[in-house]
Amino acid sequence: MTNEKELKMDSHRREFRENNYIYLKRQAEELLIFAEKHKNSNALIYACLDSRIALETLDLKKILLSADSSEIATIIEDSKPKNGIEKIGKKQGSLKEKYQLFYQAVCEILGVNDKYYDFKASKELQHKLSTYIHSYYMTQEEINYDSEIMQNAILLINEVHNFIKSSLYFDGKEWVAHGTKIATIPEDDKILLEEWKNNSKMEYDELKLKLKENLMFREKK
Repeated sequence: MTNEKELKMDSHRREFRENNYIYLKRQAEELLIFAEKHKNSNALIYACLDSRIALETLDLKKILLSADSSEIATIIEDSKPKNGIEKIGKKQGSLKEKYQLFYQAVCEILGVNDKYYDFKASKELQHKLSTYIHSYYMTQEEINYDSEIMQNAILLINEVHNFIKSSLYFDGKEWVAHGTKIATIPEDDKILLEEWKNNSKMEYDELKLKLKENLMFREKK
């Protein structure tokens, strides 16, 4: 099991922009406060942009936490083109639902406070945010801060930020992203992972039972 402690949400330097989902979340929150105070739709749109980038950096972080250190530079480079993160996730497999449920089962067995990362939900939120990022089609009335579509953006940004917080673990001081390197998964669990991915009839409880059996067998050796 690996983890990476991220920036504190309530205190960090503000002088320099960072591609970090905690930093970007806080920046979006500050833009949201400004937008509401001044009824400024520009700030609202930029809050949507930072919120989307925050989701994308979290997606990428989940991939990196499951990768070997020798793969990181290549993964970051391959993530740059359009839909790069999604393509890497499909190729590597760590963002797929079956893998994330497998990871959640491992966490439950080991008593680690982490869970399934809903990449599908992240992509749906990113798609909703794109409505505001690509706002060239909006009429003058729609792009006004008090319009219904702009007020809905506030609800959407809050939904995104709740998703980010729910996808991390707060250890009392910092927000932590957990992951497990695919290469370090025990061989018997790798075999079980492939069975879990390919056997549509296997239930989650059965997966957990087999993981426990593997763990008990390894501990007896």
